[in-house]
Amino acid sequence: MFIPHKKPAADSDSRGSARRAHSWSAHVGPGLVTIASDNDPSGIATYTLAGAWYGFDQLWICVLSYPSTVALQLISARVAAITGRGLTANMRKHDWPPFFYFAVARFLIANTLNIAVDVLAMGTALRALSGGSLVWLTLLSGCASLVLQWSVAYETYARYLKWLTLAMLAYAGVLFVVDVPWHAVARRLLIPRVVWSEHYVTTLIAVLGTTVSPYLMFAQAEQEARDIKKSEVSRRQALDRKMGGMRREVLIRTLLSNAVSVCVMIAAAATLHLTQSTPPGEFVQLDRVLEPLAHGHAGHVLAIALLGSALLALPPLAGSAAQAAASSFNWESGERRDTRIAWLLAGTIVLGIAVAVGLTFFHVEPARAMYWSAVLNGMTVTPVLVLLVLLSSSREAVGDLAAHWTLRALSWLAALATAAALIAHSVLEFF
Repeated sequence: MFIPHKKPAADSDSRGSARRAHSWSAHVGPGLVTIASDNDPSGIATYTLAGAWYGFDQLWICVLSYPSTVALQLISARVAAITGRGLTANMRKHDWPPFFYFAVARFLIANTLNIAVDVLAMGTALRALSGGSLVWLTLLSGCASLVLQWSVAYETYARYLKWLTLAMLAYAGVLFVVDVPWHAVARRLLIPRVVWSEHYVTTLIAVLGTTVSPYLMFAQAEQEARDIKKSEVSRRQALDRKMGGMRREVLIRTLLSNAVSVCVMIAAAATLHLTQSTPPGEFVQLDRVLEPLAHGHAGHVLAIALLGSALLALPPLAGSAAQAAASSFNWESGERRDTRIAWLLAGTIVLGIAVAVGLTFFHVEPARAMYWSAVLNGMTVTPVLVLLVLLSSSREAVGDLAAHWTLRALSWLAALATAAALIAHSVLEFF
C-alpha cells in the first residue's frame, strides 16, 4: 500500500558518501509521502485508542479535516514551486523571526519524539514476532533503519517493505466479521460530537496531530522546490504543468490515508468500546482490535503493520527535520549543504534511537508513548499552519501567484480548529 509522491532523482555525483548524502537527505527524506507513513505506528495507536475510548465520536475529525489537509499540502507545494525554496527557507525570509524559530523548534522536537516512538514500535513488533529483550530489539531496529537509510536506495528499500503495510487491511477486514452499527457510524462521520472534558480534548488534539501532520507539508514543499529547480522551462510554466496532476494525486492519496484511519477507529470502537466499554485513559493492547479476524495471530499481524509503516515513515520524518534545520541555518545549496543535511538526518535518528531506548529503560508503555507523541504533534501544528497561510498570500513571497482564496480559507479553518482545541485544553486543564 505504498504510493510514492515522487521518484527520487539519481545522484550524478560519483563519490559514494556524497551520493548517499544527496539522495537521502535531499530527495528521499523530505520528498516521499506514503500512505504507510501517513499512518505510522503513532497514528495507528492514536486512532485505536480514540476508538476504544470514545467509540465513533471522533470519526468526524478524519472526514472534516480532509479538505483542509488537501489544501495545506497544495499550498505547501505551490509556495515551493513558485519560490524554488522549501517551507522553512521561505518562512525564515518572510515571517517574523521569533515566531518562525518557535514554530521550527516545536516541529523539530515533535519529529524527534515521533522518530523515537516509531523506533520503539519496531522493537515492540520484533519482540512480538520473535521474543527477546525490548531494549536490545529497539536498539537493533533503530540501527537497522539508519543503515538502510544511509546505504540503500529508497526505491529498492520500499519495493519490499511496502508489502508489509498490507497488514493494515486487516482493520478493514475486522469490519466484516464484527457487528458494526453503521447508522451510528454514518451519523458520527458527518456530525461532530464534542465532549467538554480535558481527556476528550487531549485525544482530539492527538487525532488532529496525526491527521494534519506538519511533516507532510515540509516534505511536499522540499520535493517540489527541487523539481522546479531542475525544470528546463520557466517556473510559471512548470507550475502550470504540475498543479493539475498534483491536485489529483494529493486528493487520492489523502483520501486513502484517511480511509485507513477511519477503518482503524471504527474497528477499535466496535471491538473495544461497544463490547468491552474501555474507559477513557486506560491504555489497551493494540492487537486486541484484530483478534476477531486474526485470532491468535493478531499480535503478529499488528507487528508486521508496525514494522512496515515505521520503516517507511522514518525517512520522511528525519529528512524533513534535517531540511528544516538546514534552512533555519540558511546553508547555501550545493554538495556541502547536502552532506551536512545527511549528517543532520543521521544525528536526528540517533537521537531518536537514544530516546526510544530511554523509554524502554523507564518501562514506558509503547501505546502510551505513541499516543503522547501524537498529542505533541497536535500541539505543534498550529504555528506552522499560521506561518504557511500567511506565506501563501504574501506578495513579497509569491507575487501575483497567491494561492486561491478557497485553499487559504480551508487552511485558516485548520489553523483555527487546532488553535481552538489548544485553547479548550488549556481552559479545561487550569480552570
